[in-house]
Amino acid sequence: MTDGETTGSVTRRGFMLGTAGAAATGAVGGVSAQEGGGESGGGGGTKTVKVVDNEFDPAEITVAPGTTVKWVWEGSGHNIVVQSQPEGSNWEGTKGGESKLYDKGHTHEHTFEATGSYEYYCSPHKAMGMTGTVTVQKGGASSGGSSEPAVPKGAKTLGVATSGALMTTLGLAYFFMKFGGDYGEFGEYE
Repeated sequence: MTDGETTGSVTRRGFMLGTAGAAATGAVGGVSAQEGGGESGGGGGTKTVKVVDNEFDPAEITVAPGTTVKWVWEGSGHNIVVQSQPEGSNWEGTKGGESKLYDKGHTHEHTFEATGSYEYYCSPHKAMGMTGTVTVQKGGASSGGSSEPAVPKGAKTLGVATSGALMTTLGLAYFFMKFGGDYGEFGEYE
């Protein structure tokens, strides 16, 4: 072998550094993909609340003045009845009061201008806890609602499982490299 030629073998230290680097890169990529959930700071946007079987999802939402909240029916036999709201507000809930029910596919929107707490419920399912609250605050603190997560739940689960598998592989590689030993040539102990 001459100067400048290499044997192409991998040292333990090089292998461990490469594996740790790959694991760190994967972890950082997963975290940065989760950044920016699509929430906006000011009013004027739209937030979505799903009307599902026996619950509003999310049940509590905080928005800035001027934000429109859109309820989307994903279940049937529901309505929105306003229980309480700030003085001077004009939200009436769904048309028809407590007796009118709406089915899957229906939507209801309201733009909230006055600050305060707006409490509402579904009349046939109130006893089952189907209630909700819209809190309107100045300062643009918006939470919950329309924005889908930046990364879907299934993708997050897959990312966590993959990271766990990488860390397990890294741990096993370290263990076998440190304690694996030298067993000699094949057939030497026969």
